[in-house]
This record gives sequence, C-alpha cells and structure tokens, in this order.
Amino acid sequence: MSAPAPSPLRRVLAEITASRGDFSLDQVARSVGVSTDEVRAMVDYWARKGRLSVERIDSGCPPAGCGGCAIRSSCSTTAAKGPGLLAITPRPVRD
Repeated sequence: MSAPAPSPLRRVLAEITASRGDFSLDQVARSVGVSTDEVRAMVDYWARKGRLSVERIDSGCPPAGCGGCAIRSSCSTTAAKGPGLLAITPRPVRD
C-alpha cells in the first residue's frame, strides 16, 4: 500500500520550500490545483504556524494610482496600502 498523497496545504509549503525563492503565488496555485486566493490563505496559515516568513516590500504607488501601475493585474494588496511585493521564505523547523 502506498502512503496517502499530501494535502494541498502541505503541498503549498513543499512547493514554496523547494522553489528557493523563485515562484509566484499563481505558479504555486497551478501546480497544487487550487486558486491563488487559496494559496494566499495557506501562506497566511503557514506564517501563523511559523513555517514561513512573509515580509512586505513596499514599492509605493504611481501618481496615476493602480490604473497606471505595471503590476496592477498581479498586485495582492488593496489600493489603500498601495502595490507591493511579498518576500515569502521558509523558516527552519524547530524540534
């Protein structure tokens, strides 16, 4: 008998850990077979559990607002916060 397949939650953590920083949430979502919003929720879960570190890297809004921003289609922040990038990195597991 083979072991059961890992859950999507564990697969998201494994994808991010294996990527060594070269990934997008959309790529992880496609690979795992869930929506990008679900991946965001899973990243939040792993961050609360201390398995991932999530740091916002602010870039500021252009004068024209989100409509004039080059990353508007993939920005994961609200207009009130402005566009930004997230640095998501695995944390070492502690015994």
